Amino acid sequence: MAKKIKQQIEKSIPLFVIICLIMSSTALGLFFNVNFDIYRLIKTKANIINIPDALAVDTASTTVEVQNAPPSYSVQPAESPASTSTSPVNVGANLTIQATAVDGESNQYYLIICSSNSITIDASGGESHSCGATTFGSSTATNAGVQASVTFAVSDPGAEMDDWYAFVCDNHATQADCSLSSQGAAPNSGDNSSPFYINHAPNFTVVATTDDNKNPGNSSDPFEVTASATDGDVMGGTDELAIYVCSSVGWSIAGGCTGMQLCYGTSTAPNVSCEFATSTPAADGAYPYYAYVKDWHDMAAVGNFRNSNYNVNNVAPVIGSVILHDGDDIIVNMKGMNEVAATTTSTSVSDANGCSDIATGGHATGTIYWSGAASEHNCAANDNDCYVIGSADCVITAGSCSGSSDADLTYTCSTTIAYHALPTDDANGSPYNLTNWLGGITVFDDDGAHGTATSSSGVELISLVALEVSELAIPYNTIKSGFDTGDYNATTTIINFGNSPLDTGVDVNDMDKDDLTANWIEAENQEFDLSNFDYGSGSWSVEEASSTLQVDTITVRPTSQTNVSDQIYWGISIPSGKLSGTYTGQNIFTAILDNDNW
Repeated sequence: MAKKIKQQIEKSIPLFVIICLIMSSTALGLFFNVNFDIYRLIKTKANIINIPDALAVDTASTTVEVQNAPPSYSVQPAESPASTSTSPVNVGANLTIQATAVDGESNQYYLIICSSNSITIDASGGESHSCGATTFGSSTATNAGVQASVTFAVSDPGAEMDDWYAFVCDNHATQADCSLSSQGAAPNSGDNSSPFYINHAPNFTVVATTDDNKNPGNSSDPFEVTASATDGDVMGGTDELAIYVCSSVGWSIAGGCTGMQLCYGTSTAPNVSCEFATSTPAADGAYPYYAYVKDWHDMAAVGNFRNSNYNVNNVAPVIGSVILHDGDDIIVNMKGMNEVAATTTSTSVSDANGCSDIATGGHATGTIYWSGAASEHNCAANDNDCYVIGSADCVITAGSCSGSSDADLTYTCSTTIAYHALPTDDANGSPYNLTNWLGGITVFDDDGAHGTATSSSGVELISLVALEVSELAIPYNTIKSGFDTGDYNATTTIINFGNSPLDTGVDVNDMDKDDLTANWIEAENQEFDLSNFDYGSGSWSVEEASSTLQVDTITVRPTSQTNVSDQIYWGISIPSGKLSGTYTGQNIFTAILDNDNW
């Protein structure tokens, strides 16, 4: 610009005018304290005087203060993992939000998560940046370009979601600054953006056994336990509740009951139930249980745990089968001998409350009875047809009950059978040959509940034909040779020692002289009858039959210990010429079944 002016002046202004202007400018410069550096007053060129370059070149310094700029997001903040309406964060559980920021001065930065769009900047170094409302959490100082992470425990705002605002603030020593807030890449629509979703704990107040008092092993009719529990969360659908019923205290969200789990159930409606059956055996009585509730987001209920009881009924023992006398026929001993032992034995007794329910306070009774006895196994005691065995004679087989976990044991009830017990075999003429003998056992537990069983197949009680002659001798007394006993009769008493009616077989033998000479009184000289008679009118003698004569004595089947007997009357004739002295012999009596006198 100065050069153009110069050229223009050279072309159009006279010299004197130029001189005047110079002088005026000098005077003005002095007046206004303007320094002109006149280093060239005159320039000789084409008769023109040169002017200075003062207006052509000058300098001015520039100043500006550049302030620290806040960090900026290179990766928007996001929840990790994302909370959703169907996958919320439990109250008290941790939520993590991550972001990556860059900084123009490569300052370290903090990621700060706030409950509102407000942050207070700490300009003195950045370590005390704070949210205007609630600070959910802050990261540690993070290098620019590196991901920062904030993890904080979710509190309960009373709603099912809560907004969050993320700021990144640097740690500049004197001019720390914070970015504008971010709510993620897609606020209110993206799963990993603000707000975060919150799950609340169910409320659990009461637990009760709503179907109680069951028998052991009750799979077809189980116990039912119901928890009174509610869940107010509705976002993402109604929460599903789960109940765990444990036999002891102890439970975890992931694993359920730490001890034995009785049952598990779920429900989307208020209250939740589950069912279970006991094992077998299970002792009767009340059992405690402990109930825990959680929702489908694995959040334990407020009120865990609640406890109550379930009650197992006492049940009667069940007898598998009964065996009488080991399945063998009963053969009684004749009157006067020891009675024969007989047993009625259970193959097994099962108690669903456990065999200890019987062994520690129960007992058993037994019966051995004729199948035709009145009331059968409930018959009245009678040695003829019914043997009632008391609890003292019913014992548990050693080792057959191993403890409370064992349901089974074995009982044996023992007695002795009288000689006159009613026979049931096919003895000739017996009216009882279509009957038999049976055994029964009744087992009681410690509460008095009982079960009864009888043998399905009986055994025979064998008929016994036996007698005893009560007199040791037949005393004919003193008789002269050639004479007889006349109306005097010696007697023998025949007693029925068996359980069947009998006739008596009589075998009459010769009587020998005591000096062992070949002298005797022949057997045919003896006569006998069932009533008094005069010798010569007796009903039986050796001459009329074989050596053994069957005498129809009236000795019916005994029905008690009272003797059943009949007498045989005897007479003898001494042939003439018999030497004087004592003659002895032995007549033999044989029990013969009487088939028509039952």
